[in-house]
Amino acid sequence: MVVKACNRCHSAKEKCTFLGSDQQCTRCRRLKIPCSVSRRSGRIGRRPSAKTFPHGQMQVWSVETIEEHTGSSSVASSSKDKPTRAPSRGSESASQSDATEELHTPTSNNNIILSCSPERLLASPKKLQTMSDALQTVLDMQQFSMIHAPFALGTSFIPESQKTIYAILSFSGSTLAEGYLAFLGLMTTHQRSLVLRPQQPDMRKAAKGLQRLRDVTITHDYDAACALFLGQTMYVFNVLSAPYSNTAHSIVRSALLSAKPWFPRLIQAPIMDTVIMSPILIDTVECLAHREVPIIRLPDTERVIVDRYAGICATLLPHLWDICECSHTFKKSLQDPHMEPYVEFYDRLAVIEQRIRDWVPPNPPELYANFGQHEVVAMMTQANVYRLAGLLVIHRHRYPLGMEDETAKSLAESIFSAMTLFAQSAAEKSTALPMVFPITMAMLEIEGPGEALLDIFATFTVQIASAHRLKEFVKQMRAAREARYEGVWYELVETHLQVAMPP
Repeated sequence: MVVKACNRCHSAKEKCTFLGSDQQCTRCRRLKIPCSVSRRSGRIGRRPSAKTFPHGQMQVWSVETIEEHTGSSSVASSSKDKPTRAPSRGSESASQSDATEELHTPTSNNNIILSCSPERLLASPKKLQTMSDALQTVLDMQQFSMIHAPFALGTSFIPESQKTIYAILSFSGSTLAEGYLAFLGLMTTHQRSLVLRPQQPDMRKAAKGLQRLRDVTITHDYDAACALFLGQTMYVFNVLSAPYSNTAHSIVRSALLSAKPWFPRLIQAPIMDTVIMSPILIDTVECLAHREVPIIRLPDTERVIVDRYAGICATLLPHLWDICECSHTFKKSLQDPHMEPYVEFYDRLAVIEQRIRDWVPPNPPELYANFGQHEVVAMMTQANVYRLAGLLVIHRHRYPLGMEDETAKSLAESIFSAMTLFAQSAAEKSTALPMVFPITMAMLEIEGPGEALLDIFATFTVQIASAHRLKEFVKQMRAAREARYEGVWYELVETHLQVAMPP
């Protein structure tokens, strides 16, 4: 059977057209995404029956043609491999990117030699137990989208995420395997897919994944990327499997600490955005609530970062980091009798506040060329509400509950207004809602609109699961306000916020 459409056009059920001898179809060239054909053609004839292996369950733990990664990575390609269309690349790429980005893509699946025939793989039940299962899930666009769509602002981010995760699995599968399989199995219970069997949380694999994260040794870029990705998968597993645990944040911080020395290199490679931005956003949000200092202050970069989860907020995150650092220093000065009070606290807050007020989210022309209208609306809304949330956080550092409430309510109303407009215009086509933190901040000031928004966004399974656990915290803060509590609400966080504060 001849495959005529590329992966992207096939999954979107759109017509795939090529101009002349161009190796990229017109749609992929316009969207600036890889154009390739990596799916297997449909098998003709009866479905083969599975046979039981005589010596227990098959395990596949290696990719035979990918060499052990050293300073430079390479693949031993076979002369019998079928050709695939690879995307053309500009000359501005770094010396490593041309090799790694073309290699580390699901289009290279013909370089993978599995110890199981395609017939047996097709006949096997869709249970996620081995490294082979993980690789198949990543290479299958439908399965991958089902699992990872709740962590992307739109489906346009899926191909790049698929390419990145495939590369990490290829190079660091032995470190990532148990944790990623535990994550995949858990996520099957949070999506309505007929291609994957829902599974109970595999605590044993999750425990092994956490141990791998604790013991990780980073000697290469992809080791650092593996630690970051493993950290966020274990974070999701903790949040979804332990509803009232507050340990999820420590998992992300551990991954960030391990990979911190590698960030100046990782931030230069766009392919790494998938694993870089999410843990930074998670850590920053938690630290805003707890007055701690995030592990990473995002380095400056000349390129515009557009991320699956942090959207276009990359240039805002350093300002939010500054809030955390400032408030943490002030908290320490109050707790330590031998430490001088942080007399510059309010002046520093004023400087940060002005920078946030002046901040404008990037709006490059390629944003509209590469993403759908609803995705652009989602990213613009996210940037707007996080900017407003930062201003609200600063305001509540200055004024205790009960003081200057009108200003706080005005900021909260602006957050609710932006979220309501988003719900009416683009929410139905979006796949993720990484805006729980701004909604929670606004709910602390105004009762009613936030609860209504949570009901509207009930289809966002992962985010809404976390948001509902914060309702009790919001109720406690409102009760403290009614009881004439005169302190800043951050002082109550230490005793009342016992669950993760998601982005």
